[in-house]
Amino acid sequence: MTEALRPLRPLQVSGDLHEPQSSHGGSGPIPSPISILGSSTKRAICSQCRIRKVRCDGRQNICQNCDRLGFECSFQQSPGKSPGQYVVKLPERRRRMQACIPCHSKKTRCLGELPSCSSCVRRNRACVYPRTKKHGPASRENESADVSGAYETTQQRARDASPAQEIEMANPLEGSVLDGPVALDLMEDYFQHLYPLPSFAFLHKPTVLQRCRDQTINETLKLAICSITALHLHRTSLCHDLWIQQAEQSILQQMGRASIFNLQALLLVICYRIESGEFPTAFMLSALAARTALALRLNYERPELSDVAQEARRRLFWALYLLDDFFCVGLREFELCPEETIHLQLPCDEDHFEAGRHVQTGVLRPGIRSSENTTTIGLRGMSLRLTSMRRAVMRFNRKVGLGDELSSTIGESIRRFEEELRLLKATLRPGDQYSISNLTSSRWQVQLIMLHMSWHQCHCDLYRLGLDGYSEAAPSPVLLALHPRDRAGMQLKCLEHAESIIRIVSDFLDYGDGKSLLERDIAVCAFESARLVMFGGSRVMGAASNLDVAVSKAKLSLALINRFFPYSASTQPLRKDLERLIASYSVRLALQTQGALAEPDAPSARPSNKISQYATSRQRLSVQSLLLQSDFADDSHEIAGPSQATGAPTLSSGTKTAQTAYASRVHDGSLAGVITSRNCSWGTTGAGNGQVPLAGSSFDARQEDAGLIFNPWMGFAGSEDMYSVTGRPSGLDDEF
Repeated sequence: MTEALRPLRPLQVSGDLHEPQSSHGGSGPIPSPISILGSSTKRAICSQCRIRKVRCDGRQNICQNCDRLGFECSFQQSPGKSPGQYVVKLPERRRRMQACIPCHSKKTRCLGELPSCSSCVRRNRACVYPRTKKHGPASRENESADVSGAYETTQQRARDASPAQEIEMANPLEGSVLDGPVALDLMEDYFQHLYPLPSFAFLHKPTVLQRCRDQTINETLKLAICSITALHLHRTSLCHDLWIQQAEQSILQQMGRASIFNLQALLLVICYRIESGEFPTAFMLSALAARTALALRLNYERPELSDVAQEARRRLFWALYLLDDFFCVGLREFELCPEETIHLQLPCDEDHFEAGRHVQTGVLRPGIRSSENTTTIGLRGMSLRLTSMRRAVMRFNRKVGLGDELSSTIGESIRRFEEELRLLKATLRPGDQYSISNLTSSRWQVQLIMLHMSWHQCHCDLYRLGLDGYSEAAPSPVLLALHPRDRAGMQLKCLEHAESIIRIVSDFLDYGDGKSLLERDIAVCAFESARLVMFGGSRVMGAASNLDVAVSKAKLSLALINRFFPYSASTQPLRKDLERLIASYSVRLALQTQGALAEPDAPSARPSNKISQYATSRQRLSVQSLLLQSDFADDSHEIAGPSQATGAPTLSSGTKTAQTAYASRVHDGSLAGVITSRNCSWGTTGAGNGQVPLAGSSFDARQEDAGLIFNPWMGFAGSEDMYSVTGRPSGLDDEF
């Protein structure tokens, strides 16, 4: 049976019904109103509704759709036109069927308005729509010829730049095209504002700028440099979020082909993700960067290369080494670049690097009796050595907090750290010593204050173990084992170095470059010093500042964070918590003035149940740790399926075996010396280190006294009674 074919369009009423209609692909004279014949009714359809394929109500003079949208309806016959013909104007396209690229990348709703959607207009960003697959007259009407030409030019440059760019960039037209003048301006801004920071000092300025002018620079690296610069300098009119997405996609596409340029770009992508608050992505990409560096053997010297290439390799690896401080400090299990695997010399001064001169500097940990020439080690090299010492101090603090350090060896370890810090400061060049005159005359002000603030922070981390009642203080049995004179000396030294940090903050606010960009570590040091000074002003006898003066000094730290980190996602929790802490101490100060101060009980807190509680207690990550802010969740419970997940939770067989084996060690007395201090300290309330708060929880001065305030480097004191095990083998800390 043959079925009759349905006509593609209705036949015209006024004319020969047997004469076929001619097809019209665009604008031009077409038969005016089309009518649909029915059994008893007849309705006309205007040309606009027919082209747009929407239902027409057939209202005389102008239909409802054309009236609502402001279109010229074909029912409106012009007097000069014959009644049978009408020159139709294609209706203006008001919306796109696809979301724009910025809204699509941000996963936000896009209404598709032309020429720019309301979401992009509201956020003051460039709105760009993707190219359509079918390029008919209507779709080409809003495509500009200059954008198409820029697309072809960019594609040609990407093909001609280098063999490393054989993989085509991910649709450069889908973001605002990064042309040569804009890229050159952003790269010059990069070396002016970001290059002084340790995390961004791995690019050779003359080489990069010359390649940008010659248009031979690696396309992925160019996108990454321009993206991170536009983000830090708040160039909201530029599509830096699209540029960084293109750079990241290109890196992942070439993941199997390790390249020094892709690694440089990847490090900038990680910094971009950290600054914009995408901490989980940054954490995962950091592992890829570490693998790439090891694949290229960047942790070893290559003397056969030119001096510029050797120094650029070193600086790139040292920047990767510093990346650990964003997520955790002193945890070996998370370290990207363990120090025992680094066989590189320290970076040289900036003048030598720009000029391409080779200078012999030194290694990361030379030892106390090393005979190296320290005059060739500049601010960057000394900062790296101080970073290594600071991580060692944090590992020592964790061992003391977990009860894995004997009380008899604590004093000796503290004296060893003191001697290393004293020698480091003594080997600084005269121009690198801290003074207001050196600060105002230094070309590298940010590096200078970072070095000295971190040096004082090392002492604060070391001496706060004796700060009785503080959240990161040593357990009570350790404090009782210390002589009262030694404990009082540690408390005063801790507050003295905290005061020195705030003094540097005040000097920089008064005499420093107000347009400089600062590293997150400066905000961390300012935050920690403010905590210590306010705590000392309210609790420590003989403190240099009373509570009133301490609150005023803490506000200087807050002013620094507000001024230099107004949009930073990584420092936003620091700013909010410091504001709450200052407000809490201000209330306490008012109550002291009225003579009605009382110390209420600290609120209870619970650890997160998203990951292993054993890991939570051992790692003791702080609320401000970017790793903890990533909020990873262990979904291992879904492996067994819902049928086996019911019932009360039980310990795994491995944990039970560990408990049984460890109980035997406790029974035979091999760990008695360590367990005694643990049983006396952990699980107590008050001045001890009690519980692990939830991520994102706020705090005040009462929690500070109760030992519930975090440290951005070390974190909360964890519960020692893990899975009902009263101790752990000390070998675990040596392993991790």
